[in-house]
Amino acid sequence: MARTGSPKHSHSGYSLVELLVVLAIVAILVIAGVSALGNRGGNGVRVVMDELEGAILDAHKYASSTGKDVAIVTWGPYSANGTIPTMYMARGLTSIAANFATAIQTVVLTPPATPTAVQQTVATVFAPTRTREYMNAGVVDANTNANWWAIAMAANGQGRSNVDITTVAPFSTDANFQAANTAANNLFQSNLNSVTISGSNKRFNSSFIIQVVSTSSSGYAVPGGAMGLIVVLNNGATVYKFYNSGVNNGDGQWRRI
Repeated sequence: MARTGSPKHSHSGYSLVELLVVLAIVAILVIAGVSALGNRGGNGVRVVMDELEGAILDAHKYASSTGKDVAIVTWGPYSANGTIPTMYMARGLTSIAANFATAIQTVVLTPPATPTAVQQTVATVFAPTRTREYMNAGVVDANTNANWWAIAMAANGQGRSNVDITTVAPFSTDANFQAANTAANNLFQSNLNSVTISGSNKRFNSSFIIQVVSTSSSGYAVPGGAMGLIVVLNNGATVYKFYNSGVNNGDGQWRRI
């Protein structure tokens, strides 16, 4: 009688290598998720900067396509209680009248029943709402919360702080950027402020900056948090954006984006 061979055993389990690969993938996903949650401030700063840049470029595009002067008007201030700066665009202007600020203020605060020609040109181009992104980032008002920039630059609980933007190029080497990066040129003030784009040469008539910082859940700047700076130079047509991820969730270095 013929002898039968030993029964073959099927191996349906996972090998050690396969298990290690799965664990490595899970660990990477967990780290990525925690990093994303921990850097909501950085994500918020990037979102706010992108929307501000878009509003500025829309105004510039209108001036370029129509050949008419366009004014970008800001109305602040930022508040942790829910008041957020708004950017208005006065389009189709051939010149900026002396009472232009008054006309804009009338539209912003108490829209008239019969708008004047100037008031009819006003359009809101940047009016953020209390979304998750804006709960984690704030626009620095040159007067109301001017200390937010300094707070964001201050050392965090581990004694680490972001690199000072004035020490890196182009701010450390270019006199135009040095002159632009002042509180007086902050486009957002606690009252009306404006900058004009010439319809004839398609350039901005003055330098300005916009500062953005990450904020805590209570609505105040975070030491060592993410920061962003938008710069436009006098007689220029380029919007420069600089971003710092902060030492809390990054290396604290500045980069142009």
